[in-house]
Amino acid sequence: MISLIVFGIIGLGFIYLMWLIAPVENRIYTLLFIGSLWGLLLSIILWDILVSKYVSVTFHGGNLLLQGVFSSRELKLSEIETIQWSLYSHGLIKVQTPAQTGSINLYYFENKERLWLIQYFRDHFPECRQENWPLFCHQIALPLRNRDTNKPRTPRPDDFLHTRKRWDKLTIVFTTITALISVLTAWHLQQMKYLLLPVLPLCGWFVRYTIPEEGIPVSVSENKYFNETFYFFGLWSVVWVIIYLPFRFELLPAPAGISVGWTIVFIWTSGFYWRLFLMYRRDHQKDLEDAKQSVQEWEAGDSSCD
Repeated sequence: MISLIVFGIIGLGFIYLMWLIAPVENRIYTLLFIGSLWGLLLSIILWDILVSKYVSVTFHGGNLLLQGVFSSRELKLSEIETIQWSLYSHGLIKVQTPAQTGSINLYYFENKERLWLIQYFRDHFPECRQENWPLFCHQIALPLRNRDTNKPRTPRPDDFLHTRKRWDKLTIVFTTITALISVLTAWHLQQMKYLLLPVLPLCGWFVRYTIPEEGIPVSVSENKYFNETFYFFGLWSVVWVIIYLPFRFELLPAPAGISVGWTIVFIWTSGFYWRLFLMYRRDHQKDLEDAKQSVQEWEAGDSSCD
C-alpha cells in the first residue's frame, strides 16, 4: 500500500510538470492523456495488491476451493473430467466438471507453489483427461522445474553471456540515436517538446534489474528468428523515417487528399505484424517438435524423484 501511495504522489508531480511545459491550448488533452496513463498503472498496482491478499487455492475434504478477488468457486475433485493446460500468461490450469468450470492462474503464485500445483494435477488425473500437456510441459512446466532445482541449461557452442552491462550499452546506443533525432527535429520544427524523446529508451533501462548479476547465457541459434525480427524492425523503421521525413520537412509535395504520415504508419504496422506472425508460426512449429522430448525429460525427472 505504501508503494501505491508513493507511486500516486510521483504521478501527480509528473502530471503537474507536464501541465506546466505543455502549450496552453493543449493542456487539457495532455492532462487527460497523462492522467489516464498513470491511472492505468495505479490500477495495475492496486490489482496486484488485491490478488496477493485474496487469491488462493485450497484442497479440503475432497474439494477444490478457488478463491478470487471478487468471487469463489468450489469443485469436487472426484467430478473433474478435464484438465486443460493453457499457455496464457505464466500458465493457466483449467478444471472442468459436468456442472462448472474453474481456473488457476499460475501468475498469482510463487514458483514453488506453481510447481506444486502442476505436479498435483499432473499426478492425480489420468492422461486421457489432460489436454495440451506436451506444449505446456515444454514452455512452462519443465523450465519452471529446472529453474526451481537450479538445473543448469546445457551449454551450446554459440552461447554468449547477456549481462546488465551489455543492456546498459544497448540503452546508451538507442538513447544516443534517439537524442540525435530529437535534437534535429526540435531544431527544424522549433518545438522543444521533441527533446523529451530520449526519455522513451531510458525507461527501458530498468529492465537491467531483471537480469541476474552473473548474467544469462543466450544461444544465438536458439534466438535466430527473434534476432531476425529485431533486425527487420530496425531496418523497417529506418525505411519509414527515410520515406516520412522528406514529406514532414516539405522537401517533397504530399499527394492531395492523402495523409502521408498515417498511410506510412499503416504500411509500417502491417509489415511489422506480418513479421511477428511469421516468427510466431516458426516458433510454434519448433515447440511442437521439441514438446515430446520435454515430456520425456519431465517424466524421467519424476522417476528419479520417486
